[in-house]
Amino acid sequence: IEVNNMKIINFKLNIPKLIAIISCILAVGFIIWALVRFLNFSSNNDITMTNENYTNILKACHENIEQYIGKNIISTGYIFRAEDFNENEFVLARDMLINSSEAQIVGFMCNCKNAKDLEENSWVEIKGKIIKGVYHGELPIIEVKHIQKITTPENIFVYPPSV
Repeated sequence: IEVNNMKIINFKLNIPKLIAIISCILAVGFIIWALVRFLNFSSNNDITMTNENYTNILKACHENIEQYIGKNIISTGYIFRAEDFNENEFVLARDMLINSSEAQIVGFMCNCKNAKDLEENSWVEIKGKIIKGVYHGELPIIEVKHIQKITTPENIFVYPPSV
């Protein structure tokens, strides 16, 4: 219909259909959001080391460095330094019990900007990211983002890897 060169557009708004369409769009959006969240959780980059999994994780990281680069890691141990470390380096060490009378120091090499201020043999909890580094060959290194002094745990030992 044209009235004085004006156009009038007539359409009916079907509220039930509009609500159904908006509901479908929201439902699809929610499903996509849930899938993205699930996939992010299932490929979670965080590794938390415990007495039980410590040496299995340590071994796996050394055997498959590329698979662990970029993963976040949380661990506890004591500060250990070798004579040839630079001032930013230490090993987050644990004592691996070989048998009832023998233990061996194991752990991740760490890089931390204030490592020189950390007291030898003091227990700490660290949070960081695994990177590839070199110390007598290629190895995984934890780039420390957060470090906190803790009390010595009741059980200081870890056990050889199960695999």
